[in-house]
Amino acid sequence: MNRHNTILRISLLGAALVTPAVLTGLAPALTQAVAAENADHSGHDHAQSTDGNDNVTRWTCPMHPQIVEQEPGSCPICGMDLVEKEFPAQQVSSQQAATQAGGSKADDTAGTEGATVAASSGSEMVTRWTCPMHPQIVEEEPGSCPICGMDLVEKEFPAEETGVDAHAGHDHAQASGDGGDTVTRWTCPMHPQIIEEEPGSCPICGMDLVEKDYPAAEIGAGEATSTSNAPNRPQAPSFPAVSVSPITVQHMNVVIDAAQKRPLTETIRTVGTVGYDEDLLAHVHPRSKGWVERLEVASIGASVKKGDVLFEYYSPDIVSAQQDYLVALRRGMSDLIDSTRARLELLDVPESVIDAVRRQGKVQRTIPLLAPQDGYVAEINLREGMYIQPGLDLYTIARRDRVWVNVDVLERRMQSVHEGQQARMQVDGLPGREFEGTVDFVYPELDPQSRTLRVRLAFDNEDGQLRPNQFAEVTLMPEKSPPVLTVPSTAIIPAPGGARVVVRTGEGRFRPVAVQTGAESGGYTEIVSGLEAGEQVVASGQFLIDSESSVQASFLRLSGSGDDSSSGDQSGQQQ
Repeated sequence: MNRHNTILRISLLGAALVTPAVLTGLAPALTQAVAAENADHSGHDHAQSTDGNDNVTRWTCPMHPQIVEQEPGSCPICGMDLVEKEFPAQQVSSQQAATQAGGSKADDTAGTEGATVAASSGSEMVTRWTCPMHPQIVEEEPGSCPICGMDLVEKEFPAEETGVDAHAGHDHAQASGDGGDTVTRWTCPMHPQIIEEEPGSCPICGMDLVEKDYPAAEIGAGEATSTSNAPNRPQAPSFPAVSVSPITVQHMNVVIDAAQKRPLTETIRTVGTVGYDEDLLAHVHPRSKGWVERLEVASIGASVKKGDVLFEYYSPDIVSAQQDYLVALRRGMSDLIDSTRARLELLDVPESVIDAVRRQGKVQRTIPLLAPQDGYVAEINLREGMYIQPGLDLYTIARRDRVWVNVDVLERRMQSVHEGQQARMQVDGLPGREFEGTVDFVYPELDPQSRTLRVRLAFDNEDGQLRPNQFAEVTLMPEKSPPVLTVPSTAIIPAPGGARVVVRTGEGRFRPVAVQTGAESGGYTEIVSGLEAGEQVVASGQFLIDSESSVQASFLRLSGSGDDSSSGDQSGQQQ
């Protein structure tokens, strides 16, 4: 094997997450490995610097600093081109002298592909295959990562670490051999809060769930919690705390507000149209067939008083009834007189006409039809000379002293509307004037097209300024309600598994908390459960904090760790 193409690999279990502390510990080991290689290849020309700094040139990967080559090439893990880098020659020479004094074992190991720093110290190493993105996946044979699908790469591990469980991260069929401390569950790689007992797909993103071992105590506690709550309510995931520096909090424009009790009054603003008060409408129908002789009221909008003559018409049935009434009068038959008079009244003949027939002793050819109430003519279906019969609606007379206003209320606000509720209204035709009314009726059904609830309001209109078909802006006044625990509506983070808020647990420390929300009004949302009065929540800028906590929770679940506080500290150090 060509020793000039030797890959110096440093055995790191967390190679995918390189921190400054890891890089600090990597420098001496990397220098020792370079020195061991120089000891064997001191005669080769490696483009050393000529500026007097005694540096040695090597090629390394920017994303995987454990990959160090003696010649240009590409990274065997990610495929990126290796970059040139200078290493101090003094450290290399000192490590080379130590290696020569210790014997030829380190030199032989340095010339073998896949040698590690631990091998130079005499510890036994074994070869395994791991995922660069998920270092917890360790296999005995080449393959692909069960989480992300990347090809596994070859890596050296200390024998004492792999001897405990050579299938760490892979053997999901049974619990570890320490007495069943782990149980197998299926989780989503993108949403680690989704944990199922059987294989399937993620209900959020649709990805196939993957097997993963969890501590039995953690799973048992989660199941005990789920059984104590409502069976149909999804359990919200727990999120680790996040530490943010004060300057970062200022740059993120984080706004803090306290959860407190306040009356959640809900003012509903909607629009509607002015219409007739249908309880005050009067329809005029003839009670016998005939022909219109003279029309007294012939136009829509005409004002009428109760008892005014609308029109006169000739009816053969009424003429015949008058003749029977006269015969009964002449014969003096009291029973017959009463029955014939009642017949004329049932045919809607006015009392004045019946008295005139009795007084004059002759039949009236035309009979007047009178207005039943005060108001104005809203509809008319009549002209002179028309043949009329009882089924025709001749006039519709409406009153001006009260109107109806029909409005639509959104479905989510329908619980806040009830009969007798106070309402205010403004119309464009009367700027600056406000009318006061009440909710007269709430319809029992929603509109199937607009998904809104129809509500009828009643307003007084003594001066007749409100006119039907006017456009109106209506405000339904809220009823006084007891104080409830609320937070600003901007603090609520909606999620498929339930809403949550970000709570400040200390100076610069935050944690997402699952909550159950209720009604919303005036920029505040009711909190049914999940918070206590006085807790401080983030009302603005909480999405970045929540995202950071979700990332930390994902790493904790994938690594099998449950130390939330350490996760939050690391997050704060990174920020």
